[in-house]
Amino acid sequence: MAVNAASAYPKVEIVTVTRGDAYIAQLRRWSESAEKKAKFIALPKSAGEIAQTIRFATANNLDLAVKCGGHSVYGASSSNDLVIDLEHMNEVTVDTEKKLITVGGGAIWREVNDSAAEHGLATISASVDHVGVGGSTLGGGYGWLSGKYGLAVDMLEEAQVVLADGNIVTCNEKDNSDLFWAIRGAGANFGVVASFTFRAFEQKNKLWSASLTYSPTKLEGVFNAARTWAASTGNDEASMITFACPAPSFQPAVIVTPVYNGPMEAGKKAFAAYYNVGPVEELSQEVTYPELNRLQNASATHGNRKTFKATVATSLAPERFRHIFDEFSQLVAEIPETVGSAVQIELIPYGKIASVATDATAFGNRGKWYNIHFSMRWKSARLDTCIRAWATKQAEWLRGEEERGSVASLANNRAYANYGMGDESSRDVFGENYNRLSKLKAKYDTQNVFHKCFPITPEQV
Repeated sequence: MAVNAASAYPKVEIVTVTRGDAYIAQLRRWSESAEKKAKFIALPKSAGEIAQTIRFATANNLDLAVKCGGHSVYGASSSNDLVIDLEHMNEVTVDTEKKLITVGGGAIWREVNDSAAEHGLATISASVDHVGVGGSTLGGGYGWLSGKYGLAVDMLEEAQVVLADGNIVTCNEKDNSDLFWAIRGAGANFGVVASFTFRAFEQKNKLWSASLTYSPTKLEGVFNAARTWAASTGNDEASMITFACPAPSFQPAVIVTPVYNGPMEAGKKAFAAYYNVGPVEELSQEVTYPELNRLQNASATHGNRKTFKATVATSLAPERFRHIFDEFSQLVAEIPETVGSAVQIELIPYGKIASVATDATAFGNRGKWYNIHFSMRWKSARLDTCIRAWATKQAEWLRGEEERGSVASLANNRAYANYGMGDESSRDVFGENYNRLSKLKAKYDTQNVFHKCFPITPEQV
């Protein structure tokens, strides 16, 4: 039916059917463990329709969730009451003169990358291109070229936001600057973003990437190579070390993914340390920016049950990661259906990201460290507690090792929020920015309408 709320805004389509293929399709999420049977699913096509839906939800005391790509592993984009599904708001426009990309709140990164590439432009994008622009940006937004340009929130120039009271506002550095500060890292707590405007950079050349597979006996050599590479890396480089079970053997292995913003010859030279360790397999190619950001799609398909857990690392000490690899190997041996899981050590140069003060935006993960991401996948609901506990145990073990041996201050940092399981403390996620966020929450969302993603308690005056 279409809700006929008394407002100046047009009617919005709200799906109320609770059975049938169309309804089931709307409930689907990247992780089956994040799915809930919503009573209402709104499919707005404009900011005005979003506003009307929010007013309908608050007037009827409905729990509200917002869906873009639907990749939250703990159900931030799902509700048993009402979901605003932004799938129809996926338009992308490119201003080549100003080098700006304006993106509908429901777009996925593939749509942004492809549209920008037609004009020789790009912006910081998730490394899996079916991820939603909204969720990944509002939580921070790391990408392969973050070492050079920063985070997605650092590329954000402006946003149109529908607030908890249904008002539609534009925020940037001049207008509603406090809201603009808040949405860059804690955005899901402050409203529904109907559109984003990103700064673009020229990306006409191809990039080089490879997949280097090593036997487990080479792990120490790989991490020593990573330390050698990281000591002199340039901002046009990044790499990732992954523990996974690739085909055809589906046995635990160490995989390195180097990325270089330039030709193959220069890329292989930049990553010579990894090659010197002796991979047993190499897949190497030059790719466009959109192609680069879909290389990981094959290992991040929809379906099955999933969870994330994360921490950070300042040290690439091989003995620490030997421990994690052995734990991972034992897990997949004892529970074979976890074979699709992975542990990822994201070695993105942090100089550009850390050069921005932590209090310059709400994003609380800026520092001289690397993200560690436990990406777990399994099939049986009976294993939910077990797998989540395993990932938490490993992250906490690494955290403990860091706290005992790190020279960096990690007191207010736990991990990148977009890689969270959902059980993390919001104060830990936002660190020193939490108190200011709490004050702004009281200004923009006193009734805590938006509370799905690391909720912030409105400060009581």
